Amino acid sequence: MSGTASTLYLSFEVNRNGSTMLRVKRQDPPWRVVRGFETPSGETLVHVHNVSGGVLDGDSLECRIDVASGARAQVTTTGATRVYRSRSASRVAAQRSAVILREGSWLEYLPDPLIPFAGARFEQTARVELDPGASLIWWDVVAPGREASGEVFRYESLGGSLDLVASGERVAVERWTIVPSLRSPAALARLGPFRHFASCYVCRAGAPAAHWRSLEAELQMLADRLSGPEVLWGITSLRAHGLVARGVAIGGRALGDGLVEIWKAAKWALCGRVATLPRKVY
Repeated sequence: MSGTASTLYLSFEVNRNGSTMLRVKRQDPPWRVVRGFETPSGETLVHVHNVSGGVLDGDSLECRIDVASGARAQVTTTGATRVYRSRSASRVAAQRSAVILREGSWLEYLPDPLIPFAGARFEQTARVELDPGASLIWWDVVAPGREASGEVFRYESLGGSLDLVASGERVAVERWTIVPSLRSPAALARLGPFRHFASCYVCRAGAPAAHWRSLEAELQMLADRLSGPEVLWGITSLRAHGLVARGVAIGGRALGDGLVEIWKAAKWALCGRVATLPRKVY
């Protein structure tokens, strides 16, 4: 397997009828997008395929998403992102995303979990910029590996980076790196007994601080109900323009179920529209 440098460039625009249409401005293999689908809540849903079946050794994948003023978009994947074994320390697969939301636009980014295989080396980075009045729900879910194959924390390295900018103000900076051979993720100071983790950012550029304090309290009550011995959830307001939900769990199902409940509540609070899980196409 050899690494591939490829780019996916998606643009969501508003047509004369006020509907959101998708323009695929570039898609290099292994990226593949077929078309957009209208969701029950009015967004244009796009499924991002990786036709190679996963991220290969040394891949360099670029993803750009532009959401025009007034457009509503929902982006998901057709399945979990599988990261395959790396052949050497110098071959680190990477996926970089750059996202711009124009004034009054809406984006939900709802990918399936990331699953790093034994021996994998992978870094994912994202920069998301929101103009005033733009809204965002962005989640990320990370599994410990192929649990059924006994590959729990058997990957070589895994890194994540997110910069969230709203109305020109950087409101969230996230950086993390996991190298199991150097520091065990199962240590009490890290994940402890938990194996899966997730985050969900909920933002609207320009919404006042009082709005986020109220929503934080509402979602924290939900997080408390969802939490138990096998899963924990917490909600924290950002410095401005949004909040973040974070969860850890022993099993992926409990984490995924809780993430969906938090997304549904957040979407209703943010825009008054009912959240429907994106249907999958293969």
